[in-house]
Amino acid sequence: FLQQKLNPAPADPTQQMIFAWMPWVFMFMLGGFASGLVVYWIANNTITFTQQYLIMRSQGYKPDILGNIKGGLRFGRKSDPKK
Repeated sequence: FLQQKLNPAPADPTQQMIFAWMPWVFMFMLGGFASGLVVYWIANNTITFTQQYLIMRSQGYKPDILGNIKGGLRFGRKSDPKK
């Protein structure tokens, strides 16, 4: 979930909604798997997120993680036309 927020939000609203729901769907689909697989998945995602964040910062781009998360939570709302 956090790794998706490092990247800019997709322009297509359908794709944005799919990306928002995908972690939740996987959580319930993979809930019956062995706990070792879940530990591996969490560790791998944490390492990958950290690696991507550090690489992006070393290239001079400072990812706005919190801004992307806040922007992603507004995917179902209409934007204000006056802005």
